[in-house]
Amino acid sequence: MIKKKNGKYMKKILTGMFIFLVLFTCACLFIAYKTESEPKTLITCVFAFCSVEGGLSAWIKNCKDKRKTNGNEYERKTENSERKMHDCY
Repeated sequence: MIKKKNGKYMKKILTGMFIFLVLFTCACLFIAYKTESEPKTLITCVFAFCSVEGGLSAWIKNCKDKRKTNGNEYERKTENSERKMHDCY
């Protein structure tokens, strides 16, 4: 059976995105220094995309955590109801 790596892919994506944003910011600062103008539309689009990507990643992680918690609560409720029924016999 193959072991599943939990969250490794998402962490790599978010780390890569963070490094990209740092490098992109440095490049934009360099371009702004050399040309005395900045690519406003490009900067807006890049940061909007990365914000949505990060937000969706957080939402996915949150949903997975809720699903695990709800699954454990369901198992506990099932076990408790089985015990109660067993005690009745």
